[in-house]
Amino acid sequence: MGIFVFIFYSVPEMCLIIALTITLAGYNLSANKLKCFICSLFLACFVDIFRDADIDIAVRLVLQFLIFVISIKYVFKIPFMRLFVCTVSTLLLVQITELAAMNTAMAISDKTLGELQSHPFLWLLAVWPILIILSLFLYFIRKRNFSIFKGEIYPPTSLFGSFYSYLIFTAFYTLSIIGAELLTGKLEQSNPSIVLIFTFQIFSVLMVREFIKSQVRETELSFYKEYVRDVTSLFTTIRAQRHDFSNHIQVLYIFLKQRDYSRMLQYIEQLVGQIKTLNQVLISDNPGLSALLQAKLSRFEEEGISISLDIMSTLTELNINMIEMNQIIGNLLDNAADAIKAAGYPTDEIHLQTLQEIDHVKIKVKNYRPVIPPDIQKKVFDHGFSTKPNHSGIGLAIVSELVNKNNGSIALLSNEIEGTVFTIRFPVKGEMQFE
Repeated sequence: MGIFVFIFYSVPEMCLIIALTITLAGYNLSANKLKCFICSLFLACFVDIFRDADIDIAVRLVLQFLIFVISIKYVFKIPFMRLFVCTVSTLLLVQITELAAMNTAMAISDKTLGELQSHPFLWLLAVWPILIILSLFLYFIRKRNFSIFKGEIYPPTSLFGSFYSYLIFTAFYTLSIIGAELLTGKLEQSNPSIVLIFTFQIFSVLMVREFIKSQVRETELSFYKEYVRDVTSLFTTIRAQRHDFSNHIQVLYIFLKQRDYSRMLQYIEQLVGQIKTLNQVLISDNPGLSALLQAKLSRFEEEGISISLDIMSTLTELNINMIEMNQIIGNLLDNAADAIKAAGYPTDEIHLQTLQEIDHVKIKVKNYRPVIPPDIQKKVFDHGFSTKPNHSGIGLAIVSELVNKNNGSIALLSNEIEGTVFTIRFPVKGEMQFE
């Protein structure tokens, strides 16, 4: 159809297909614009080559699909099953849009499909509505932050969204079959098969719903197991210190009898340091937070990183599940520790502060170095984005997801003066607001 149609339709259409696929897969389109354009140019060339080749149409479509999937997987590193589902969903949407646009164009122009294809200008007028519809759909799902596989960011809420994504996929699949039957005029002869398809889809939807429910329960169970493990570790530490108390008294008694006051003072200072560290994490009305902080203190100490705690609020003023709160704080602390280690330990301290201010509670996690460049600060909450090697890039995405879910807000400040500070604000319960 000429270079004109190739430039003004084939390449933009392929670019939109790729953009829809990676967006539905939960990947950041803004960070992959150049890759998307280069890949669309490459794949559009292949599609045009296959279109002119003397190959059976079924074989041609299979080859085009395989080349598309392999290329996207190689360029964007998307897991295969995620890529397969999102590609099929996108192609079904494109197919339905093309069927509607072509039939409308043929009805308006009173020309056949072959006559439209023989005139590049008429063909572009017929197919450009497809690009407009796909662009609007892409804009809508990006604005709503919709993703079929968003469940990998936070399973308890977004797996539920994935169930509705599967319903949409099933509807596209069923409607495409019915549309094909309508176009070929065989709908009346295909009534039994359509009833069978609907029946099968209903059973598959019920099975998927039960599978998602089981996955949610399994994920919640894993969170509770981690919570119990941290609490057990905290109580084990407390019991160990209580058990050693009599031994400490005996050592101090011996030093006193020997009048060795300098060694006694040194021993007391070490003992006070241990007790002070434990007292920092002992929060009477929030054992879950105590357990988390104890676990992080122990692990980070082994890695040469210290945590400075300024707990002015026990976070019991919030309408937030404690498991979710521990996820938020735990991920922020882990992110700070990973950044410090990856940068070669420019500092060895992380500062955690919780504070109630009138009608909201503020949580701040700060590490003085390294500083995050301004261009990267806009991307740190995107799913899959990470500046650290061998990291999934979902820790801060989980934090952002949970903060938004609980009506909170999160802000990042990173510069040479302040260091890197994540600040989260949550509204407190109405009856617990300060006068």
